[in-house]
Amino acid sequence: MKVEVIPFLSLNGDAAAAITFYEKYLGAKVLFKKNYKEMKEMNPHFSYEEGQDDYITHSVLEIGANKLMIAEEEMDTSRPWQLGNSSSLCIQSKDKNVIQNLYESLVQHEKVTVLMPFKENVFSPGYAIIRDPYGIVIQLCVTVHDF
Repeated sequence: MKVEVIPFLSLNGDAAAAITFYEKYLGAKVLFKKNYKEMKEMNPHFSYEEGQDDYITHSVLEIGANKLMIAEEEMDTSRPWQLGNSSSLCIQSKDKNVIQNLYESLVQHEKVTVLMPFKENVFSPGYAIIRDPYGIVIQLCVTVHDF
């Protein structure tokens, strides 16, 4: 059985901007992207609030050898949408230059918050944590492991 586990970000109105950010600062390649207006054209019963034509109903990005999905909708509709601090994206490579270059690219954006600057620590020759403009925490790690 072959399966993939793909992180899925629900961004409550910021998905399109986040996709553009990830393309520019992480070199993401958009494999698929459908907005609300396009979904309505496919399914006339699809409804959404005025002004949300460009909201993303589904997208798939490729960053390095991995995929990331981004959309607007919350996954647990029994609770109000809330971006939490219990999850993050972890981008890793054995190549310190790759990780350091990604870090330096990300921190160029004025709305990126550095939570931990890029430096060596006990488990990595280079590690940093940032929060992107959309509230997503991203760990950048030079790994010494073969996962």
